[in-house]
Amino acid sequence: MVEWSVSHETRRIVIIGGGFAGASLARALGRRLPQGWEVLLLSDENHFVFTPLLAEVVGASIDPLHVVWAVREMAPVASCRSMPVQAIDLERREVVCVCDSGEEVRERWDHLVIACGMTVKLDLVPGMAEHAWPLKTLGDALALRNHVIQQLEHAEAEPHPERRKQLLSFAIVGGGFTGIELAGAVMDLLVDASRFYKRFSREDIRVSVVEGGPRILAPLPESLSRYADKVLKGMGVQVLTGKTVSEIHAAGITLGDGELVPAATTITAIGNAAQPLLADSPLETERGRLVVTPEMRVKGHENVWALGDCAAVPNAFDGTTSPTLGQFAIRQADQLARNLAAIANGGSAEPFHYHMKGMFAAIGNGRAVGNPFGIRLSGPAAYFMWRAIYLAKMPSISRQLQIAFDWFWDLFFPRDIVEISTLRTGRPVENAANRENSAS
Repeated sequence: MVEWSVSHETRRIVIIGGGFAGASLARALGRRLPQGWEVLLLSDENHFVFTPLLAEVVGASIDPLHVVWAVREMAPVASCRSMPVQAIDLERREVVCVCDSGEEVRERWDHLVIACGMTVKLDLVPGMAEHAWPLKTLGDALALRNHVIQQLEHAEAEPHPERRKQLLSFAIVGGGFTGIELAGAVMDLLVDASRFYKRFSREDIRVSVVEGGPRILAPLPESLSRYADKVLKGMGVQVLTGKTVSEIHAAGITLGDGELVPAATTITAIGNAAQPLLADSPLETERGRLVVTPEMRVKGHENVWALGDCAAVPNAFDGTTSPTLGQFAIRQADQLARNLAAIANGGSAEPFHYHMKGMFAAIGNGRAVGNPFGIRLSGPAAYFMWRAIYLAKMPSISRQLQIAFDWFWDLFFPRDIVEISTLRTGRPVENAANRENSAS
């Protein structure tokens, strides 16, 4: 076991998680803390992912590297370590990590901030874990993008028309923001790419969305949901609402009423679950999220804080619990940075208070829907505003320029349908091992 040497004269804030909440907090704290304080951020990966644009990665309209940013660049004042956190020792005020060698590492904290988000719940429906593709990380987006292009290649090589149509069938479970944006992005990619293939056309492509509620994009006004439904159906997307999913299998989805939705590829856009780190801890949770005070202190612990998706943060603006949205995580990070800085300077914490500015969803074919400041927008104008808002939220000017160029390029040129191959040249040791296995 290793314990990193930290001067006890130095006060330490340890942040678990490098997503919207954790990375934004580390960045904001660097500008506010007095001398004698340091920030340590622990994350499984070394980068922050701008998750609202992962559907654009799947749809091949954005370079995958343009939606990520190294956390240590985003928060240069903080120390950043890419190590999974195994446990939280509340009594000793330490977090337990494991380094690459497998050795246990303990990090001391004076204030602990938990911002580890949530994980995908893949046991909601029988067969989901085995047959459905999740979309949570950049790796998920890259794998799904590759898979969609592979399906096009397999369909081109398939001699039987019916099997070809099956290969070109896709289904998305969940008609929320992620599901609808995925449906639009996948359909745009498939239609745009189909002109380069000889054995099938866009009429052979089938994309379906299955939503259990009465309408898609339920958090938006009903008129915008109807518009999105109309546009998607006009693009050729089958939208099924009020339908439950009873099973997911290799051939598609079986609905609660027994109907089969054919799909060689099923994507899940539903279901969040607590991270194993929190599920195994003594900290109080409610529906998988940590119970916190309005100031974002974890209930019953003076120096433990939580924010983002993993925390049920009360919003003093309207008395509701903050939803799991990026805009809330960013505002919570800013408020918590002020709270921690105030405490470091002998002050007191203030409750989180935020009035949501609105929500947007891209629905494909250059259209979107949204309600900024209560104003209902739809069509190309909403799509332009959706892009402008996300562009402004990117964490650096370089990323803003790169994504702006990606979108500009997409206006005049076809999408990139290159499959990103992971094929590697075998090394001599690997080849020798393969020969031994073959001989045995």
